[in-house]
Order: sequence, then structure tokens, then C-alpha cells
Amino acid sequence: MSDLDVVFGLLGEVAHLRTLRRYRVTDRELREAIDRSTLRRLRPGWYATPHADPDQIRAILLHGRIGCASALSRYGVWSGRDRALHVHVPRNAARLHRTPPEVPGSARPVWHPKTPDGLRRGILLADRRPAVRVHWRTDAASDRVLDWIVSPEDALAQAVRCLDPEHAQAAVDTVVSERVLPRPVVERIVADAPARVGLRVDSHSEQVGSGVEALFVRRLLDAGFEVVPQFLFAGHGRFDGLIDGCVLFEVDGWAFHRTQSQFLGDRDRTLVAQSFGVPLVRPAAAQVLDDWPTVLAAVERTVADAKLIRAARGHSSFLG
Repeated sequence: MSDLDVVFGLLGEVAHLRTLRRYRVTDRELREAIDRSTLRRLRPGWYATPHADPDQIRAILLHGRIGCASALSRYGVWSGRDRALHVHVPRNAARLHRTPPEVPGSARPVWHPKTPDGLRRGILLADRRPAVRVHWRTDAASDRVLDWIVSPEDALAQAVRCLDPEHAQAAVDTVVSERVLPRPVVERIVADAPARVGLRVDSHSEQVGSGVEALFVRRLLDAGFEVVPQFLFAGHGRFDGLIDGCVLFEVDGWAFHRTQSQFLGDRDRTLVAQSFGVPLVRPAAAQVLDDWPTVLAAVERTVADAKLIRAARGHSSFLG
């Protein structure tokens, strides 16, 4: 691996010449890399490796950075279900063509280099059919801003205005729970968001394990249930949560159950719940997203039955 490979790896495979100068990259190195086809010039002053993905290149061709929900996904947090590419463009930029030409690039999306491995759960490139969603804004400086992607602060600040309220709340919750931003920073972003969105940062924000779990928990709270996310069953491990003190839940996503050990770990939790006579509701992430009425009906019936059984045994909760 050359020094140039290392530099571009640190910068996320795309960089402007002024940034490369700070890393003491010379014109000769750039010319030689272009001659070897290990580097390409996107437009004057802009360079990318073959590892750069099409969304990165499209953002640069639009004179902007990947932002809003598209940037959040590359930081490993919830970004809603919008598959359009979101790009932040400076207010003083020239008039743009929002549907740039087809561009080559790696089919493997590039994460922000500082995204921890534990948050790299799988991201999808934007759908090329809808036009790029351009957000005209001047973003603040940050140590996590790269030439091709905005900071998590600016991404979240725009996303809470762009996503629908439910998915904006899930984005807020996962940014807090995954510690992508300090809670006071998120609270400031929420305070500046439009009041109509109704966002909040509370104890649940710090406990949800994923965006789909955040949606599941918030929907149950809105339906009147008491929910304890990330419930620790002493001596028997952690469950995604507890509903009304009598029903455990696990929200399954394929991204988290690809290995035999992950699969067996989930089966272990199911057996633990059954051995203590505690019902376990286990919807798939896709069901939470696409078939909520069925999931809610299952929760309502399971909780009602569990309360009847507990009452018959003289217990209001399996905790007491």
C-alpha cells in the first residue's frame, strides 16, 4: 500500500487538492497515480480512488457534500427510508443540474472513516431514479467534516427538518444512544428544530439499540404501554426491552443475525424467557416498518394474556 493509498483511506477515498496538500501529496504523485489508473480526477482540484462510490462522486459533481439523511447513514445511525441522495450545497454555489450524469464507482458504499466498526451495519447507495435532494446551507466547521461529507451535527440538524417526525425522532434517539454526538449537542439541535416536529431527548433516547427499536419503542409509548428498553434480566443477559412489566421483546434485523453465534444467542434468550414463563414478542424489523398494525395487535394480545396469567398467579409483574 502506498502513502497515497493511506492518505485517501483516511479521507474516505475522495479529496480536494488543498486537503491533499496538507498531507504533503505532490503533483507528481497525483500524476503518476492517474497514469496508473489508481486515481481519477473528478473535476478541477478533485480526486477519487476506484474505491469511491457513485454517491460520493455525484455529490462532488454537484459542488456539495453528502448530507442530511444520506450522511447519517454513513455515521451508522438511523436515517429514515428515503433512498434519494441528499447533498448539502453552499448558498453561494452556481446553478446546478440536480440529476448529474451516470457516474462509475464502487458498488460498496464508503463509510465515514471515523465510524466505529460496531456501527457499520450496512448502508445502501442512493436510488438513482429520484433527483438529488439539494439542501442549500452553509455548514459549520468540524473535525469530522470531510471534503465529501458533512459533520454529524450538520447532518442531524438538516435531517430533523427533512425526515418525517417519526423517523426524525428515531434519528435523534440513535445519535444519542450510539454516542455519535454528545447529548447536549443533540438537545441543542432538537431545541432549534421546528416545534411542529415534536422531537425530544429523554431517557429512552439513551437506551434504544437501533433505529427500528426506536420506532418500536416510541410507537408503543404512544399507544399507552410502559416500555423499558434494553432490559437486563439479571444473570440471563439483555433483551431489547420489557413491555408493561410482563412481556419481553426482541426486534430482529437480518444485519444483526448473520452468524451462527448471533442466531444461537437469540435462541438462548427465547429459551430463557420461556423457562421463566415470560412471553416474548419477536417481530422482524421489516414487520415493524411495513406491517405495524399486525405487530401492535400481537403486542396488545400478548400483554393482555400475560396480565391475566400474572393476576391469576398473584403477580402483577414477573419482576416482583
